[in-house]
Amino acid sequence: MVLIAYPPPTRPVSPAITILAPGTRLIRIYDPTKYNTQATTFRYYGSLGRFDHHQHSLSSPAVDTVRGINYWSLNLSCCLVEVFGDTGRIEIERQQVGIVELSQSIKLLELRGSGAMKAGSVSALSSVPDREISQAWSRYFYENPALYDEIDGIIFSNAHNQDTAIALYERAESKLQAARIQSIPLSAESLQHLIAECALDNGLIFL
Repeated sequence: MVLIAYPPPTRPVSPAITILAPGTRLIRIYDPTKYNTQATTFRYYGSLGRFDHHQHSLSSPAVDTVRGINYWSLNLSCCLVEVFGDTGRIEIERQQVGIVELSQSIKLLELRGSGAMKAGSVSALSSVPDREISQAWSRYFYENPALYDEIDGIIFSNAHNQDTAIALYERAESKLQAARIQSIPLSAESLQHLIAECALDNGLIFL
């Protein structure tokens, strides 16, 4: 079993940075009926998700007035797997697909491949069941710009099928607001063949 230690790193780091260029499209699934969420809304309540960097712990989440986060991917399939992978059933209700086309570059800490080791941890960080560990590392990345630069977020391989996922810190908020933004109902007819393909490829139930 791989040892996944808490930060700080015990060896020198040489972080790998990935730049998402203008024109890059990011995708997420969100529910507009919950908390008035929109395509580019950041969640300031946490910590909850894998790379949440809120100042409150997983065991006692609360509103953080400074730190917000949201999660994205480069394709719809990854979003579907992340949202519905735990239940194994794709159940479409009122969800929307948010799509942004960047007009400004976004700087991400690379955790795919050897990136996590270069950052001082290991690649298993992106799939460790104990999210307190991955959250602690996210806080460390965020709070140490002298080591990791003032990154806008993290790019990593998701725990379900190793597809590329992205966690954006509130530092990227203005860049998302400057992007071209659109939303499409997940129930849209134009998306149904893509959803069916994702279900088939990943062993999910979609009726």
